[in-house]
Amino acid sequence: MKFKNIAAALCIAAGAISAPAMATTVSYNITSVAAGTPTNILTLLNIKQFDALLGTLTGIEIDYGSHLQGQVVVTNESLKKDKTAVFSLSSTMSLTGPAGLNLGSDTKSLFSASVTAVKNTTNVIGKTGTADLHSNALLTGNTNFGLFTGTGNVGAWLNISASGDVSGQTITNTFSTLANGAGKVTYTYNAAPVPEPETYGMLLLGLGVVAFAAKRKSRAA
Repeated sequence: MKFKNIAAALCIAAGAISAPAMATTVSYNITSVAAGTPTNILTLLNIKQFDALLGTLTGIEIDYGSHLQGQVVVTNESLKKDKTAVFSLSSTMSLTGPAGLNLGSDTKSLFSASVTAVKNTTNVIGKTGTADLHSNALLTGNTNFGLFTGTGNVGAWLNISASGDVSGQTITNTFSTLANGAGKVTYTYNAAPVPEPETYGMLLLGLGVVAFAAKRKSRAA
């Protein structure tokens, strides 16, 4: 076999190894917040970083959500008359990544309603409501990729707060809100091509032939 034929075989094998990279994704769960956790919540979450050995990072998506349940309890100590007021409860969630990176926020109302507290009643649930909060961030660029690339975790601050308001007649009241939290990070990347076993065999065979031919030529000289 001539050297040019051997070289051609090696080029074919090398081309198979360096085939175009394939776009793919990998997802990891972000630290969760247990259901029934009282607000206000401020906690540091762990987000698993992207392992550069998987390939070349091209995009990051971070999703986080929280379900809230809230209520207002009213007391009317008056022995003579009922009292009416308008109660409202709202909630806000924000997720802040490393270097103050905004990873999304959301604000929702749990309820806003007129409540009548009957005379001489204590600790009566006046109104209940729920809300679902969601944050989403799509990150690109080398700076963000650098923050989220590694073999450990990167921290993000989760803040879930609730605020109650009342207008109308003076009624003794107590607002309470419970929340949970869950989410995931999804990395999009171009995976490094994985050669088939046959490709390795072809390349090794070609290298062996080249070595044999070179040795043979050396002896002939």
